[in-house]
Amino acid sequence: MKNTKSRIEKIIKLLSEGLYEREEIVALTLLSSIAGKPIFLYGPPGTAKSFIAKRVSSAFKDSKYFGYLMQRFSTPEDIFGPISLEELKKDKYVRKIEGYLPDSDFAFLDEIWKSTPAILNTLLTIINERVFKNGYEEIKVPLKALISASNETPPEGQGLEALYDRFIIRLLVNNIKNKDNFEKILENTQLDSYIEIDDELKISTDEWVSFRKEANSVKISKTVIDIIHNIKLSIEKFNEDNRDIPIYVSDRRWQNISYLLKMSSYLNGKKEADIYESILIYNCLWSLEEHIEVVKKIVWNAINMSYDLNNQNINEWRDSFKKIQENIDNEFYNLEKTYDTENIDDKPHMAKTLSINIDEYGNKGETIIYIPMRQLGKKGYFYPLDIGRNQTRKFRCNFNGSDKCSVEINCSIAANGFVSNMLSRNYEFLDFAVPEFYMKKVSPKKLKKKKKDSYLKLINSMISSINNIIIDIKDDFDKSKITNKSIFVSDEEFNLFIDMFNNHIENLESEKLDAERLKSEIENHETI
Repeated sequence: MKNTKSRIEKIIKLLSEGLYEREEIVALTLLSSIAGKPIFLYGPPGTAKSFIAKRVSSAFKDSKYFGYLMQRFSTPEDIFGPISLEELKKDKYVRKIEGYLPDSDFAFLDEIWKSTPAILNTLLTIINERVFKNGYEEIKVPLKALISASNETPPEGQGLEALYDRFIIRLLVNNIKNKDNFEKILENTQLDSYIEIDDELKISTDEWVSFRKEANSVKISKTVIDIIHNIKLSIEKFNEDNRDIPIYVSDRRWQNISYLLKMSSYLNGKKEADIYESILIYNCLWSLEEHIEVVKKIVWNAINMSYDLNNQNINEWRDSFKKIQENIDNEFYNLEKTYDTENIDDKPHMAKTLSINIDEYGNKGETIIYIPMRQLGKKGYFYPLDIGRNQTRKFRCNFNGSDKCSVEINCSIAANGFVSNMLSRNYEFLDFAVPEFYMKKVSPKKLKKKKKDSYLKLINSMISSINNIIIDIKDDFDKSKITNKSIFVSDEEFNLFIDMFNNHIENLESEKLDAERLKSEIENHETI
């Protein structure tokens, strides 16, 4: 597997020669070809889409390439081969498929959505079953890769959704943006779609079959599964707010996305699809150009939520530091319980968010009440303030002599939400509210020097410990950076992981600074 990664990396480098700002597109087109999954290249004319297809086909041994520019006058004969006149004389409707798509293992269809339903329906069958019905005979199609291209997404209402859904990877191919790269293509005017690749590097049909089989043994990590769940939920939320341009991802597409992650991981020499492979997902989710930036953000947010470098050493350090802080507060200072409150009419209140029925259909919603702190520890019912800061009998509260406040809801409100303004005299238990507090330092205590020195020794040990943790994490990341980076992910995209790693280190450095501040606080504390 390790040698496979080096080999595929060399192939990608050769295929990308002279194709500036196209390296990632070449890499992902190769990935989809090895995985046997169709790919859609979306972009304006003249952006090297057909060029890339021809290049990638040369990575396979004995490849039979078929390319065609679709138009509304295209016929099945143009794609699947002409009718055999000899067979027609025998009342057999058979096509001569030699040199056409059913005879090819690599196909490129440009402006695919301009084609006719007859062609596209046959194409769907070939993608699904890898067979072509030629007369009475079903022929097994050797197709490894199908690359389609267009400067538009499929129009609505044409019945193209099922076919479009089969193109798992969808890539935006733009014109060159970098000035230096643009000048390079002006100089290099004889770029050839044919590229010389050693037979030892090329992928044989047997290897292609083996790769696809062995990739299935790769596991999907729990982290990646969590990322996919979060992406799915975010898409559902987007669709609720954008019903005119919903993002539709079928169960079949999610399954194929999982397989692509497995294949990418396998070719990268990994036994498990990890978080560094998951960035590939956004290329598989969008259907319209308006979706592209949205799904990028959704995928990246999901990855960011799951990117956690905290290990047992860090967690143990944090637990120990928290205990030291608590012990120092208790032994160095006189403390006072202080509640987190909000002032309303110069009187402290605590806020409590409640989930209640908002209509007669049982739909839930949230509301906030404000409980006056003067009632803390007293007995007897009282009415809180509503979100408008007015006393409301829709709820009633009772501390019952403790610091735990029961909240009850009026029965008519519980049954009918805010539909009815009529109040009953009966209330039902809803929830408890406990005021949040912290221990405020009121005044310092005099401390024995021996006790102070013991804490100084302890905090110095903690500072040294977190410093070593930071060094180890940095070393581990630097050593594993090459292994972690997928050959199908651009440097620019991988830099996002580096940014997340640096943020993590900054957080640890901040915690180290907290420890150093505590050390200074101990040093400046007076002793007896």
